[in-house]
Amino acid sequence: MANMVYPMGTTMISPVLESLILPLSTTPAAIGLLVTAFFAPLMLLSPLAGGLTDIYGRKPILVIGLLTFGISGISMAFSNTFLLTLFLRLLQGIGGACILPVIVASLGDLYTGPASATAQGLRSTSHGVSGALFPIFSGFLVLIAWNYPFLLYAIPIPIAIIIYFFLKEPSSALSQIDSENNISLKKILKKTPILLLYPQLSAAILGMFVTSFVFAAYVTYSSLIIILGIGGSAGQAGILVSLFSGASAIAASQSGRVYSYFSNLIYPFYSLSVVIGGGLIIVALSQSIQHIAFGASLIGVGFGLLFSLWRVIIIELTPADFRGIIISFGETAKGAGATFAPLFMGIVFILLQSHYELVFSLRLTNALFGFIAIVVGIYLSYISVKVKPVQIEIQTF
Repeated sequence: MANMVYPMGTTMISPVLESLILPLSTTPAAIGLLVTAFFAPLMLLSPLAGGLTDIYGRKPILVIGLLTFGISGISMAFSNTFLLTLFLRLLQGIGGACILPVIVASLGDLYTGPASATAQGLRSTSHGVSGALFPIFSGFLVLIAWNYPFLLYAIPIPIAIIIYFFLKEPSSALSQIDSENNISLKKILKKTPILLLYPQLSAAILGMFVTSFVFAAYVTYSSLIIILGIGGSAGQAGILVSLFSGASAIAASQSGRVYSYFSNLIYPFYSLSVVIGGGLIIVALSQSIQHIAFGASLIGVGFGLLFSLWRVIIIELTPADFRGIIISFGETAKGAGATFAPLFMGIVFILLQSHYELVFSLRLTNALFGFIAIVVGIYLSYISVKVKPVQIEIQTF
């Protein structure tokens, strides 16, 4: 239930942004800051939230995150200024930083091996279902009044209450409070950088970055290729984004089967690196909507499986006492990939445009980064899973 809350931060507000310009007395250029204000805390504060869960347990941080997310969200329904709404979105982002990494870490506490891959895959599937449903509700409510969609943010509050009373603490943090080996902030700050430099673990975290980079590349440029490259419509672009989401959700639900089927994980990681990067190349070079649909499906399958599998590798490698903060770095890498993809690709696109016509530059940029994603993905897979992931011994460093 908590995992279905997280997508509400972005997918629910996206359809109503234009409707907020007039009542909040702002401009089309500034309204996009409501999205930035939500993502900024996620990138900056996720590691801090993860560290706190290692010290104080998953449950209290998750409850606080859900309440912060929900209360700040509902408050936006009663805001009549843009600056106040922007501040409330910032608070909501802080709450969001205490939700997703904590859920991923909690599943890592509860399950291992193929079961962990299945759990993470089903978590991704529920994420996709939520991302598909709430924009529909939001779109209908905004037809009644501009502020009605924000009332949907009441949903996290009863979920927080249910978790407070019925969720058993997944981690061992609380049981260690009176122990001589309890995890302190000082110990986390001392050991975390050393953990992050462990080659298998750092490669897996960078794998999250690359996977997210390809996802953002597709979401950012696919509509331009469809409209400018093959003369398609915005409606077709929207359908293909839904196709991507559907393929991703279905593939993610099969993560456990993929994890348990292969005795050597390097083969599915190699294959999926080719699938996701190759999908971006196909989209870039396609001359028909059918070919782009095929490429979008490949990216969706690679996205759904790779994110779940990379998370499992991170969980398998990380000592339980440091799981919260290390997983948070993985989620930060995911956010960084989505943030930097449009920036890096935009620079290359502009440079190519000075030498070639617009559509060719657009296609070449996407194909180039698709190829880079394949090479880098295979290299990171080789480092991370050439040897079966085994939990790093804290005593060894």
